[in-house]
Amino acid sequence: MRGTPVWLASVSRYNPLTGGRLATGSWTHEQLAEGTDMLRRLLGPAGDPTRERLFRMNITLCLHRAATDAEIETAMRNAPGAESIDLAGGPIEVLWESEPGSLSTKPCHNPRREYIDARDRQIWLPHDCGSCEPCRARAAIMRSRSPVGKGDDVVGSR
Repeated sequence: MRGTPVWLASVSRYNPLTGGRLATGSWTHEQLAEGTDMLRRLLGPAGDPTRERLFRMNITLCLHRAATDAEIETAMRNAPGAESIDLAGGPIEVLWESEPGSLSTKPCHNPRREYIDARDRQIWLPHDCGSCEPCRARAAIMRSRSPVGKGDDVVGSR
């Protein structure tokens, strides 16, 4: 969204077989469509609906919608000096976007996987490899915002 702040909505599904979450890679086309509709309803009139990105993590379907100039102005007035301090990391897959996202919004090409559900190997947290272009782009953003030195490596630090 060319650096514009975004609204974020996310939704997950329950897996009755495991009692946990249903991995988004297992969602049917109908479930993805239903999830997308739900996300749009959740965001309602917030942001600019012509500037959206739908992506998935392993347990959440997510929608970014660019904030409007008026929303950004209101936020700055209500929280002067507030800055974003971290990135959430890359998505598993960008399903679609109404405008091309920057390199930092793309999935890692070779993520390290931290499995979080022994019952389902599709449920894992991605950790940037630090070597591919999207990871290097995220690291550059983090270095530019970090109070540690510009030469310090922040990839994978959390």
